Amino acid sequence: MADSLQDQLRALGLAKERARKQKNRGQSRKPTLTPSSGEMSLGKAWAIRDQEEKKTVEQKRARKQEEDRKRREINKAIKEIIKGKRLNKDDAEVARNFMYRTRIRKVYVTADQHRALGEGELGLVYLSGGYHVLDKEHVEAVRKIAADHVVDLGDGADESEEEFPVPDDLVW
Repeated sequence: MADSLQDQLRALGLAKERARKQKNRGQSRKPTLTPSSGEMSLGKAWAIRDQEEKKTVEQKRARKQEEDRKRREINKAIKEIIKGKRLNKDDAEVARNFMYRTRIRKVYVTADQHRALGEGELGLVYLSGGYHVLDKEHVEAVRKIAADHVVDLGDGADESEEEFPVPDDLVW
């Protein structure tokens, strides 16, 4: 333990070395601020951080472009299925309400289409902001491409109701 506390701190790189006196009395040499062997300069650290941020942004951009490309391909394939097979009528007056993506939506259909939608003979497909009435065969073709574009027209029974059924003798 011959070294003083100051010498030990200098050896660890935690204390600055004293300025050495020059030959000329009263003049001192400034210590150099070069980092020790395991450290990196602040400028270099910022440069590395900037490069990593740019790389992350570029990866996000590339991922977004790939997702957009896939979405366009899916929409194009669905559009080809719908073209000429769409059963929507301009004079339809019966409103068919349904749940799609956590919101209640509405499409106008004829009375026969309303019955067929309820029985499962027809189905609804979402594409580019519109709902298209299609027969069961074409709805299944769309489901194979992208199931999230097919509207589930189930009876609306919540699966949690099966766990806790409502008694038959309960009158509202």
